[in-house]
Amino acid sequence: MQLRPIIRQSIFLLVLGVGLQAPALDAGNKEGSAGLNPWPEGQERGEGRAERRETRPEQRENRQERREARPERREERQERREDRQERREERHLPPVPTRSQPMPRPQPPPFGGQLRGAPQSRPSPRSVDRSDPGGTNLSHDNRYSPPSRSRNQAQTWERSHGWRAEGAWGSHPTWQGHRARSWESEHRTWAHRGGYGGYIIPEPQFRVHFGPERWFRIRTRPVIHMGYPRFHYGNYWFLIVDPWPEFWSDSWYANDDVYIDYNDGYYLHNRHHPGVAIAISVSL
Repeated sequence: MQLRPIIRQSIFLLVLGVGLQAPALDAGNKEGSAGLNPWPEGQERGEGRAERRETRPEQRENRQERREARPERREERQERREDRQERREERHLPPVPTRSQPMPRPQPPPFGGQLRGAPQSRPSPRSVDRSDPGGTNLSHDNRYSPPSRSRNQAQTWERSHGWRAEGAWGSHPTWQGHRARSWESEHRTWAHRGGYGGYIIPEPQFRVHFGPERWFRIRTRPVIHMGYPRFHYGNYWFLIVDPWPEFWSDSWYANDDVYIDYNDGYYLHNRHHPGVAIAISVSL
């Protein structure tokens, strides 16, 4: 029973001592913090803002100076560009002749010659001589004037195979059989055969459908008739009595442009192979 008052008294003293120490510690902490940071926090912020405000006019001045310097830089760039352009033009301009150095005049070409560098005229493909030795093209200056011949005379000549004279090309049962091995030695002109004695196409019809200016394609392979290939064009049948050259393609009748011309007889020309003329006869 005597211990209770003692315990109460000690507890009271202990609580009182703790309460007195707490304010002292707070004061010490405040003093220590005040010693480390002598300037108040609000004062530091205010000074930082003031420094920033002071530096702003300087930054504005720098920006203004840059803006003012931009036009000068643009002018300098423009001047450089103009100088470069003038230099390029000076390089490409020909030298201006002075009065003391007159421009040389072109000398006339020698007789039968041409100026060096002058464009030389090339003959057009249609004006090139594609003919056989002796010529088989009907030129534009020559008139189409074959000899008159009756239908009976033409039929008689055709039935007797008049184109086979003087060792001309013989008959073959197949298309490939009419391909030449050496066309230069195997073909014959109408002059070599003794002349053309077949049917004659009237001049108005010939001018409309035939000649070098009116080429065409046979399209389909000619059919063997009387031992020779035959094709149809312009309301007429034509018999190929010469071998077709070995240097022509197998499908030349479908892919190559050909035309029919007359020179003492009818010939078939291939525009892809100028200089070759195959003897043909108008078949009735």
